[in-house]
Amino acid sequence: MRHHSLASSTMPAFAEAPDERARMGRISGALWIVAATIGVVGCYLPGADHVAMGWVFAIGALFLLYGVASLLGWLAWDKASMKALGIGMVVTTPVVGLAIYSTGGAASFVQPLLVTLLLYAAFFFPSRWAWPLSIELILVAGLPLLYDGSAIDDAFLPRYVALVAGFLSATWVLVGLRERLLSAELRQRAIAYRDALTGVANRRQFDETLELELTRRAHPGGGGGGGRNSDQSPLALLVLDLDDLKGINDNHGHPVGDAVLRQVAERAQSILRSTDTLARIGGDEFAVIAPGAHGEGARLMGEAIAGAISTHYSDSGTPAPSVSVGWSVFPEDGADFATLIRAADERMLDRKRVERRPVPLNG
Repeated sequence: MRHHSLASSTMPAFAEAPDERARMGRISGALWIVAATIGVVGCYLPGADHVAMGWVFAIGALFLLYGVASLLGWLAWDKASMKALGIGMVVTTPVVGLAIYSTGGAASFVQPLLVTLLLYAAFFFPSRWAWPLSIELILVAGLPLLYDGSAIDDAFLPRYVALVAGFLSATWVLVGLRERLLSAELRQRAIAYRDALTGVANRRQFDETLELELTRRAHPGGGGGGGRNSDQSPLALLVLDLDDLKGINDNHGHPVGDAVLRQVAERAQSILRSTDTLARIGGDEFAVIAPGAHGEGARLMGEAIAGAISTHYSDSGTPAPSVSVGWSVFPEDGADFATLIRAADERMLDRKRVERRPVPLNG
């Protein structure tokens, strides 16, 4: 059975959601501020070695400015994609290598700060970015071998080999942890957004999906300059009410009634497109959100679903229920959640009254 899942397809998980990307920005800002502070203060501590105080202060000021801008939200991290954030880290990491050079090369006191960058990259970025960023940090850490003649004599090489092993191990552990957290989150979303009996969307997902679709259409300029959030296409809403589920439960038992509900969901889903959302919104009520469908398309879709649900399967012991269908279309029937629901319900009730009207006898 096909399931259109808003929870997994349009709601990004973990650090890929806008609020989590904003959190990434704040954490990144704090790390850069710490790095700037340690870089400058460390120069005045006993035993510190550095090449040029001017470079130290210049790089420290750059770190501090970038950190403050990220921490205070001056940089729009929430609007940037993970790809853009990954490229940003690729570009800024070499500056850390310059800071290591300016504070002593192989004897630099800021080199341990690479650990914080590694933990940040491995935990917040997906594996397709975490591993390349980890390799870049390893390469930056090893640059003193190229320009510092005292690196070998100061036992930098064995320390570097140990650092490489530690960085790779930490990346492996954190990438695995992140994937487990994502998997757990997706399972929780499945529980929160799915009807346990039928497997289709539940009322919570239905409400959020419809609100999201209406928001996209209510702000045609959303996203700026006709951006990707702009959507002026029509939207159909269908409501389906099973007319005799109570009778099926009373005459055949609730297990059979449950089987009927599962059958209804399966048959309705077989009619729908992958972009449509089928939800169970009540005990014997279902609803369909059909982006792009017009009034005539909504009517035909409703008739097709009703026909599929009411068709008897000869090899099935489950009764075939009858169903009443109503529909409404944005924006003709309404532009907000409540109005569209009310219009669809009224159309469904009108059709019920017509279908139940007694046929007059001739003569």
